[in-house]
Amino acid sequence: MRCEVIQDLLPLYQDGLCSPVTAELVRQHLSACPDCARAAERMRETVRVEETPVIRAESPFYVFQKKVFLRTLLAVLVTLAVCFAAFCVWQAFAESSPPSQIVTSRVAAEETDQWRRAEEPVVFDSIFHRREVTLDIDCTGTVDLRFRDEAGNAVLEVEALPGQAVSLEDLERGQPYTVEMRGEPFIYLVFR
Repeated sequence: MRCEVIQDLLPLYQDGLCSPVTAELVRQHLSACPDCARAAERMRETVRVEETPVIRAESPFYVFQKKVFLRTLLAVLVTLAVCFAAFCVWQAFAESSPPSQIVTSRVAAEETDQWRRAEEPVVFDSIFHRREVTLDIDCTGTVDLRFRDEAGNAVLEVEALPGQAVSLEDLERGQPYTVEMRGEPFIYLVFR
């Protein structure tokens, strides 16, 4: 048989896919022809194929989508930072300078045991109000305070000591309260 025919049959022979008669013919030829025997030997050697790196082609849409995501993430982070900074400034302002109302009352010494009404009502209309009252530190004794709502009902009675803040958390925001006081001849109250 000719070498070209045998070399065409070598892959089938190596894989065991040719008929027994053809396999015997190829075997006989390989024992007699050194060139075909070398070709068969080269076919038996394992072929090593180097792996090529997989290169992923990025579509323009993927790149655009990635940029949009990064911009959105950056915008959200900047917004959160600005909101946090604004909240911190708001807290510092609220704690350092709450709005205040000042109420004063002056009577003769013999009238100190009587309830007297402040000239204007007290309203906690700001969210910065702490809803507390402080009696002037120059007072010598305690002062009784009574708060009445618009209907004239007594809502809260407290006793204030000089220089100490008294909580008025029971009073509602935005409601005007009439302040009545009893005690010192001169009373100076600061509502925050």
